Amino acid sequence: MLLCFVISSSLMFNIGLSNVASAPSNVPGPSYENYLANCASKLDSICGKDIYFAVFFGNTTIIEDCCGELVNDVGKRCHNDMTKYVLIKTKFRSSNAQILERSEKVWNDCVGVES
Repeated sequence: MLLCFVISSSLMFNIGLSNVASAPSNVPGPSYENYLANCASKLDSICGKDIYFAVFFGNTTIIEDCCGELVNDVGKRCHNDMTKYVLIKTKFRSSNAQILERSEKVWNDCVGVES
């Protein structure tokens, strides 16, 4: 099952936080989860899936509308925080450097589309 940026059914992938471990110990759990939920809720489910696959698997191209949501609605900080949260809590830990590079590339490509 996909582990993703999503915190509740109304978020990116419509998968609840029950499939993701708790927040990092240096961040209060519920408030951090609420913060991430708010970030993710700014993406529709199709854009959320596309961004997830582009960042974590590198096998999707982000369409212009999704770039608009990412850059204008989600923002850099939320994008980075969601990526890092998934990295901390999932099987992707072994490939952090590649995922962080893809995350930055997705962001930069989308900024270029939106410019």
